[in-house]
Order: sequence, then structure tokens, then C-alpha cells
Amino acid sequence: MRYYKVIKNGYIKGIGTGLDGIEITGGEYDIIMSAILAKPEDTESTGYRLRTDLTWESYEKEPQPEPDLEPEEIVDIIFGGAS
Repeated sequence: MRYYKVIKNGYIKGIGTGLDGIEITGGEYDIIMSAILAKPEDTESTGYRLRTDLTWESYEKEPQPEPDLEPEEIVDIIFGGAS
């Protein structure tokens, strides 16, 4: 089985099996997976990304715009008021 990692701008964007990314050993895959499972929990304003040295870097999330419509209004628009 071929294991791989995907790196972009100094961060590990993903790991997997198959033909993608940079080939790694099964042992390195397990080590990276352990780091991924130990990811700190995101908050409303802070996210985390995994560096290639397997440390987590925090970053400020972009604020999400408030939706202009309530979910019920969206359903009414899609289904013509049949909610």
C-alpha cells in the first residue's frame, strides 16, 4: 500500500493512501495521524492548521457573514411555501 501526504505552504493539508501527494512510510502516516487526532478544538474565532513539524498553529478565522434569510425562509423559497 502506498501512503502519502499533501503539503502546501508549509502545512500538511492531508494524508491518505493511493497515488496522490508525496510518498511516505506507513510509520510516518501513523505519526501524522496521531498528530491529527490530537488537534486542538476550534473555537468560533480561532482555527488550527498542522505545520510540517507536526505542531499546531492557531489562526484567526474570517468572520462569517450573517445570513440574510432565516432557514425557514430559504425552505419556503425552495419549496414554494410547502414547509
